[in-house]
Amino acid sequence: MAKFDGKKCRLLTVMSLTVFFFFVEIIVGYFTNSMALVADSFHMLGDVAALVISFLSIKMSPKKWSKNTFGWARAEVLGALVNAVFLVALCFSITVEACKRFIEVEHIHEPELLIIVGVIGLLVNLLGLCLLHKHGGGHIGHSHGGGLSQAKQIGDSADDNENKSFMYQQNGATAKKPAHHGHSHDSTQMNMRGAFLHVLSDALGSVVVIISAVIVKYTDWEYKLYMDPALSILLVILILKSVWPLLRESALILLQTVPTHIQVDAIQRRLLEKVDGVLAVHEFHVWQLAGDRIIASAHIRCRNLSEYMKIAERVKEFFHNEGIHSTTIQPEFVELEALNSFSGSDGFSNSLNGSATQDCCALDCPTTDEASCIKATCCQNNNNIKPLVVIDSGLGPRVMTDDVEQPTNPAVEESTSGQMATDALLLHHPSPSEDKE
Repeated sequence: MAKFDGKKCRLLTVMSLTVFFFFVEIIVGYFTNSMALVADSFHMLGDVAALVISFLSIKMSPKKWSKNTFGWARAEVLGALVNAVFLVALCFSITVEACKRFIEVEHIHEPELLIIVGVIGLLVNLLGLCLLHKHGGGHIGHSHGGGLSQAKQIGDSADDNENKSFMYQQNGATAKKPAHHGHSHDSTQMNMRGAFLHVLSDALGSVVVIISAVIVKYTDWEYKLYMDPALSILLVILILKSVWPLLRESALILLQTVPTHIQVDAIQRRLLEKVDGVLAVHEFHVWQLAGDRIIASAHIRCRNLSEYMKIAERVKEFFHNEGIHSTTIQPEFVELEALNSFSGSDGFSNSLNGSATQDCCALDCPTTDEASCIKATCCQNNNNIKPLVVIDSGLGPRVMTDDVEQPTNPAVEESTSGQMATDALLLHHPSPSEDKE
């Protein structure tokens, strides 16, 4: 039983109670001709599906397969979306049936039996709320700060080791809390939250059944037969209000949008300001794998490899402080680009399209298949930027644009546009060899 401790055991208990009471409600509902009870029984069936998804998601999320390198981290997010969509569909069916009851009134039989079933259903749902409250209701509010127990849920593969290669992955399981507190839900809690909302709406459904049966049994009000569909529509409104945030959040995660609490432009600007040695940042992408696990990738331009190795730790710490704990960095080196530019009869290579500019990628598509490669990339580069290479021929730094070689002068470049402004930035950050001269 060790494998079913905690959250899994609670889900199995609630699932068993829900399956049993689904059959009770649907039988009594058709026998008494109560639309509210029949609707609540199908709502119970939806709960069974939701709880099964929750249980499978919790079991699958920590597993990591070769065909799924992130593991099943988004299994709970997908389950939460299914829960939300099912609730919305259920609300639509209840609304249609309620409208039919307003047009053609139907009498309710055996209201005493309805009251008994409604009370028992309320007790069952309250028990379910107690079992799920710790992991559902306790986290319905916004979660601030860094990751909670996400590393244990998704896997222990995330560590704080840094790969010193040109293309490396930096991960941190024990990261600092982000400086900017955002509103995001831990994915481990998201599907439990969906199950909690299901059971909560079921409890409200039981209340609706009890109120409707009491009015029919103990009052002579001429409109008492309209209370059943009217209270059903009220239940629909409450369900939609509670399920909309869950539906929106899970959909945005699956669409890989930037988390709402992260401002990409602001992070990019702060990186250039706070980390000396970073000349430019481009191809910066941020998305949310699940819950508080934020992932980012970026191309960072430096002068050379040795300088990059000095600032790599500071770059990693910067992203950790921003709440991004899994970051893939592709460094690009200005001095290496200048060295590689000497190829061909004219001494220059035109393959470095905008390699010294801020918005172009030095390690772009291969020249052998550039056309099809550019179409397949997630972000196509600006092809209007002219080829530009910074070199040092012994007579001072010079810039080659098109077929014209021009001596560079910082005083002149500060008054020029676009391309020359970038060259001035590079000339104001001389390499160590130029410092010695």
